[in-house]
Amino acid sequence: MKKIFSKFNGFIIDLDGVIYLERKLLPFTKEFIDLLHKNKKKYVFLTNDSSVSPEEYSKILKKIGIKCDERQVITPISNFINIVTTNFLEKKGIMIFASKKLKDFLKKQKIKTISDVSRFKDPENILVSGNIDFNYRDLMYASLCVQNGANLYATSVDNSYPTKLGNVPATGSIIAAITKTFPTKVINLGKPTRKIFMLAVQKLGLPKSEILTIGDNLKTDIAGANSIGIKSALVLTGKTNAQMAKESKIDPTYIIKNLKI
Repeated sequence: MKKIFSKFNGFIIDLDGVIYLERKLLPFTKEFIDLLHKNKKKYVFLTNDSSVSPEEYSKILKKIGIKCDERQVITPISNFINIVTTNFLEKKGIMIFASKKLKDFLKKQKIKTISDVSRFKDPENILVSGNIDFNYRDLMYASLCVQNGANLYATSVDNSYPTKLGNVPATGSIIAAITKTFPTKVINLGKPTRKIFMLAVQKLGLPKSEILTIGDNLKTDIAGANSIGIKSALVLTGKTNAQMAKESKIDPTYIIKNLKI
């Protein structure tokens, strides 16, 4: 890892399965981030989990000993706000199916939303983000919105994410249920889309050749990095094990056991 570390000046780092599992630090992660900070290396955290805002993430990370400013956190919501404000998507209001914390954050960002689900025929756009309180009622009304012509924005299409219990359903599993009810195009706001990786590159302000992406998911972290031509390191502390990496057609630049330097 030392040789890899020395080659790069900027790092795009995933959270779940790389920095922590269920908000509990994985071994060597604090030491790794401290070393980045000490050596004045630039880093951002790029996650597909939009259950909380970048500000909230920075507080969570600081609480467990990880140096982080909210400007260093990029989520699919960062991408969504950029799209909404650039393309004026909020004219008729957007219906949000997400955690209360995320809904409150979007309101603070002056995003016009429709909270009354009985108005499912009104929105031109909806946003779906998986969370622990997502229920059948949410699934039903999100499906009805889509059936009535609303565009479907998803914070990710990840079918699962790692926990100590194992891999559990993520936003992609909810999106799959919606599109089974009514087939429609899904606009993915998260990894592996080029746009969210480019947001991370812009935040770092470095040439692509100086940046390394570190992630545990071949289909999102590694495929996304590959799509924009930056180097990647697959870490085997989360969703992917060595056998899965060996059998995959998606190739990381490096495969590392953990973040120990």
